[in-house]
Amino acid sequence: MNAFIFTKFAEKKFYSLSPDVQQKILGKLQSLKKHDHIFSVLKHLIDFGEATHRLRIGQYRVILSCQKKSVFLILDVGHRKDIYQ
Repeated sequence: MNAFIFTKFAEKKFYSLSPDVQQKILGKLQSLKKHDHIFSVLKHLIDFGEATHRLRIGQYRVILSCQKKSVFLILDVGHRKDIYQ
């Protein structure tokens, strides 16, 4: 079972999003908790600081850091035009 933990920064940005976007993100994270092959869904990031993976949810992205095989730290959440800057 996979676990996702928000950093304080990511949590603040998450709550600044509209409620419908928040529901989409939470729904995707809930479905990925029981996903057996999570690395087939996540895209690996190269040279992006401590971030190791990203998750695409429509126009929004979740930037993750893999702590252990099934524990992910959510570093940032936002629209795709803003997230990579």
